[in-house]
Amino acid sequence: MHGCIIKTMQPIFLDTRILDSHVREHFLLSHDIMMENAAAALERELCAYNIVVIFAGAGNNGADGYALARRIADNAKTVLVCPLDEPKSDLCKTQALRARSVGITFCTVFEAVACLEQHKKNAVAVDCIFGSGFHGDLPEHVVSCIRQVNKTEAFCIACDVPTGISMQGHIHTTAFAADITVTMGALKWCLFSDAAKNYVGHIVCADLGIHRSHFESCSECSPEAMLLEPKDLKLPSRTNKAAHKGDFGHTAVIIGEKPGAAVIAASAALRFGSGLVTVVNANRAHNGKTIPSAENNTFTNINLPYDIMHATDFPANTTAVAAGMGLGRNKESAESAITWLTEHADIPCVLDADLFYAEGLKNFLKNRSTAKCGSVVLTPHPKEFCALLERCELGTYTVLQAVEQRAELTRRFCTQFPGIVLVLKGAVVTIGVKLHNQEKVRMFINPWGTPALAKGGSGDVLSGLIAALLAQKNSAIDAACCASLAHALASRIIRNDFALTPFSLIQAVTEL
Repeated sequence: MHGCIIKTMQPIFLDTRILDSHVREHFLLSHDIMMENAAAALERELCAYNIVVIFAGAGNNGADGYALARRIADNAKTVLVCPLDEPKSDLCKTQALRARSVGITFCTVFEAVACLEQHKKNAVAVDCIFGSGFHGDLPEHVVSCIRQVNKTEAFCIACDVPTGISMQGHIHTTAFAADITVTMGALKWCLFSDAAKNYVGHIVCADLGIHRSHFESCSECSPEAMLLEPKDLKLPSRTNKAAHKGDFGHTAVIIGEKPGAAVIAASAALRFGSGLVTVVNANRAHNGKTIPSAENNTFTNINLPYDIMHATDFPANTTAVAAGMGLGRNKESAESAITWLTEHADIPCVLDADLFYAEGLKNFLKNRSTAKCGSVVLTPHPKEFCALLERCELGTYTVLQAVEQRAELTRRFCTQFPGIVLVLKGAVVTIGVKLHNQEKVRMFINPWGTPALAKGGSGDVLSGLIAALLAQKNSAIDAACCASLAHALASRIIRNDFALTPFSLIQAVTEL
């Protein structure tokens, strides 16, 4: 995206311990000062509650909990601290003594859960058990505690990272289900995994006694990704009052065995600003004539909307192509599409679905990457990403591995194919690209989608939105990021998430 926009994006870090050390060394903030600010940030989120139950671990996350208890102890609040283990770190021991000194009541898990069950939504449970330091498996007594708390109706707040979420965002047994996660100092990668999405709730990033710009300034710790936010969405605009349809590009969508997918993508492209949209027969020979096939060579059995054109060859003024959605595994169709796109390397394209299984895909991507001309955006879901990696000889992976190792695999793919933009779909969308003039792969995270998008055809809408922006001469990374944001944010305005259809999603995009 444009440099000025990137500067305003929030960075996401894999491991913030280096940042913590940097702040202590260069800005002379002690552990104690930073902890006091962490407790103050938690305090701000629970000020409306008079029944507070804090679950404290044995390390520095537990110390945050003891500090919080001391700060909010007064006659107007009922504050209970439930130690899951005896304090082990020096800070935790100190903060526990400080909490005792003001008369904080300590309780068992049974008593803590009973209090939450009694007061229901009037109580708040605060998770200060492990935080970002968690790795391995949770102890059984912690698992039992978390499961009991998760069943209550209490409002839940997590300190730094909900207990049970590893640094990579994995959940081995269970995790604390937070309504709000107050993460300390900087945003953390683990909060934006598909698995974590059910547990983190609303994420608040708290300063620890120093502005985030300083906290994140350590040159030895680069962000893992940047966070896409609603404010980053740039919808297509038409400022020229004397404009005509040709000014906004011509999107060609290849239609194959399942024509509905192409129709959905074409409709999305038209509604997202493309001046003209044509669906093109997939089975076309290299000389421009269609391959004889009564089934695939006509549009007589396809109910095309009246505002979408159809053709048996690509229009001469094509400015972007969408291909793969509903194409089928027909070898000739894939070869025909890839051959045309190879011959027209200056025309941007978005590839999806069945094209990730095509034999000629690796050479096509390598040629486009080497040529440094023309824009290519790929939009696989995890299963298709596995096929893409295998076709590109980057290894064989399971769907679970593709999801859990998405950062590593995105970097690996983008390093191999500079300039190609990867949009890895999922509950949290990961967008990656290695620009030719940059050393590192840039990643962008879009966590704004909802379960409403778990419906056939949603991905076809995304492909159409991206193609429309490519047709309107947006860069590939701009098109990918803005279309992904529009796609996700539109899903949030659907009244009943179970009722979403591709066309109601397209309509919602027009209402952003």
